[in-house]
Amino acid sequence: MSGLRALLPALACAGATACASPAPPCDLRLSATTPRVYVVSHGWHVDIGIPADELAGKLAIYRTLFPGARCFMFGYGKRTFLTAPADDIGAYLLGPIPGPAAIQVVAIDTMPTEAYAPSGRIALGLPAGGAAALSRFVWNDLKTDGAARPLLIGPADFPGGVFYAARSEYTLLHTCNRWAVDALAAAGLPISATGVIFSGQAVARAEGVQ
Repeated sequence: MSGLRALLPALACAGATACASPAPPCDLRLSATTPRVYVVSHGWHVDIGIPADELAGKLAIYRTLFPGARCFMFGYGKRTFLTAPADDIGAYLLGPIPGPAAIQVVAIDTMPTEAYAPSGRIALGLPAGGAAALSRFVWNDLKTDGAARPLLIGPADFPGGVFYAARSEYTLLHTCNRWAVDALAAAGLPISATGVIFSGQAVARAEGVQ
């Protein structure tokens, strides 16, 4: 990855300073049957990983769209930035400017504990009802077509990755890392998005939940 490609996404996430209230305490001890969510850092932003068998409600459509997948990674960002070719410097320079957003969905045939390096991933146990609440959060931010299916933008430039249109708009107060922490809070985890700008802050908040 070039220095430009590494730097500008961080700039695109700058300025997220809106507040969120911490969720009440919950029992987060992990066991073999505990529903969980994964937080995976990709350097400049974080994704949220939801095991396929924990997708609930309307978000469970992804089990049909990607049969055989064991986990789905969800990431948020500005639409033109996420879908831009790697050499599109203009899209990177305009990355921080508000605009329509997209949600990237990556279907993987293993679990994040096997697909990503230990230094870049965190597994968090969810409280009762947390998996359903997390699925609702993601689904509610997905635009749908006339058949009530996620509105497809197009495939990513790597296997298993697809872009879908988001309902919310990307702004300096609603960025990739803020969206991820908001998703964790919506799942009932005791975490706040207050002051989250960079991926390292999102990871630190997630680590504080463990």
